[in-house]
Amino acid sequence: MRNLTFNLRILSYQLKSLFKSNKKQSDVHSKLIKLYARKGRYDKAISHAESIYYKESHHDIGFVLANLYDLNGKLDKSEEILKSNIPLGDNLIAGINSLNDSINHDQLLQFIFNYLNNKKVNVSFINVINKGKRLKNKSKSEKNLINNQDMYVKDRPSWSQGLIAPEYIQNLYCEGNDYISKVYETSVPVLRSTKVVLKDLDNGVSSVENGCRTTVNQPDDAKSRLLVFGSSTTYGIGCSDIGTIPSIIQSILNNKNANVKVENHGVLGMNLLLAFNNLLQTEINPGDTVIFFDFDEFRDASWSGIKNIDLNSIDRKDDFFIDLTKHQCHFSPRGNEVIGNVICNEFVLDNIDNSVPANEDVYLDEKVISVLDNFKYFLYKQTAKTFENCEMKSYLSLLESHVPDPELKVGSVAVNCNPITKGHLHLLEHASRNVDKLFIFVIEEDKSFFKFEDRLHLVAESTKHLENVTVLRGGKFICTELTYPDYFDKDTTEAKADASMEAWFFCEYIAKTLNITKIFLGDEPKCMITKQYNEKMQELLPEYGIEVDIIDRIATNGDVISASKVRKLLEVGDFDGIAQIVPEPTLLFLQENYGKSAA
Repeated sequence: MRNLTFNLRILSYQLKSLFKSNKKQSDVHSKLIKLYARKGRYDKAISHAESIYYKESHHDIGFVLANLYDLNGKLDKSEEILKSNIPLGDNLIAGINSLNDSINHDQLLQFIFNYLNNKKVNVSFINVINKGKRLKNKSKSEKNLINNQDMYVKDRPSWSQGLIAPEYIQNLYCEGNDYISKVYETSVPVLRSTKVVLKDLDNGVSSVENGCRTTVNQPDDAKSRLLVFGSSTTYGIGCSDIGTIPSIIQSILNNKNANVKVENHGVLGMNLLLAFNNLLQTEINPGDTVIFFDFDEFRDASWSGIKNIDLNSIDRKDDFFIDLTKHQCHFSPRGNEVIGNVICNEFVLDNIDNSVPANEDVYLDEKVISVLDNFKYFLYKQTAKTFENCEMKSYLSLLESHVPDPELKVGSVAVNCNPITKGHLHLLEHASRNVDKLFIFVIEEDKSFFKFEDRLHLVAESTKHLENVTVLRGGKFICTELTYPDYFDKDTTEAKADASMEAWFFCEYIAKTLNITKIFLGDEPKCMITKQYNEKMQELLPEYGIEVDIIDRIATNGDVISASKVRKLLEVGDFDGIAQIVPEPTLLFLQENYGKSAA
């Protein structure tokens, strides 16, 4: 039946293409791209994408065409498209959805399953079926919701702005209109490096921290985690923190003494490709469990691993939803409680203590890996687009005043130097000896113990003896909240991090402007954040003709020299110890500014 429906839709659009005007031909081609891609007929999808890209010069479909080439094994054509200056269009959400629609979802689901199985992580794909028009035995309130969609869907944002919600909505809550306005205030999705997360929010009822909706009553020392990915139903629109589905599951697991930490990774409007892109950049460990909940893509998928929650098999009563449309719905606080119990009892509890057996032969489709890489690059280009007309131009103007002679071999180092130590100086002196011109970029983000201006001054003073060195500000594009936000958590966490955006900004803007062909990195084997940074640089920079040189750290008295050790010695006023591991300008600065307080 599913294939018949798809084939009929394809036939319908093919017939429309015979009678549509030239201006509307691209709309028909776009529909056929989506339908053929969903069937895995990438050859057919490519022919329609090429018609738009080449014949009609709609180049904003470039990333979609690159994906289709990758999925059809035409890697050279994909690379050619990506090297061109692809226009991105004005609608980020539409662009993300087009990329999601350019891959067969069964193929993507199989890849996700294999990826997590390879990580020894349990995974459940849970679909809610028989929504909207397929809902049987509708109650009076359900008929009201589906017959008045504008009132309950389009007008909903106004409730968070103080306008009175309909009587049905008011009856779902006992706390009054002020409370209702807060549960319908939602966090805005934002680009954070190469993933989309939620902006922080806290109105006393709904809260988001570090990109995730708050899950209530998480255990402090959990033995494993349950990560729930989804869109608005997972996020919990219309519910307080304690009433979201992940919080309901957390409460049940706590009562079962399961000692599992539940995390809510729901983002409004999230599709399956975006969710998996976020997962790839999230730390997961063997024994963890991942749930993909209620994605639209599950409706058209035939993959056998999807499990269903049938709304027609649930005693919904008269207060189960906050809205109902033709195909969609959002649950009320009581609806979340019911769904949370179903998920926990039918899909979670049996898996919590079941370890996934090691399977080194799990196949990871390289074509899908290429699509995921293209998606990250698309998000990077979207971010770069917002900066090209303002901050980026200003920063590049600064760099252009330092462009070296073209015949020189140019290298660079990015440092935080919090503060600069003899270990840093060892790296900088090595780099200086191995190039004709060396640029030292001091990270400008002011999230370190020592202020940026002080760190910049100390680096400049400590490298005065290196005649081929220029010290520059890092601006907003070297190890910042924009390009590598995880960098500033490295003293407190060993989370998974992705430095792709950092690498791309450097290669396509900074290195290109200053003719940099070599970078130098310090090896930090004990810091996973720095290790992942170095690995990504080694992976991506050679593609741009940039060599990467990683330098071993030096030690004194058997201990590796580090800025964190300097800060610890400073706490106890041990300036003799500090003198052994920092350059003279750093020692003088510390004595002058901290000597009296230490005494």
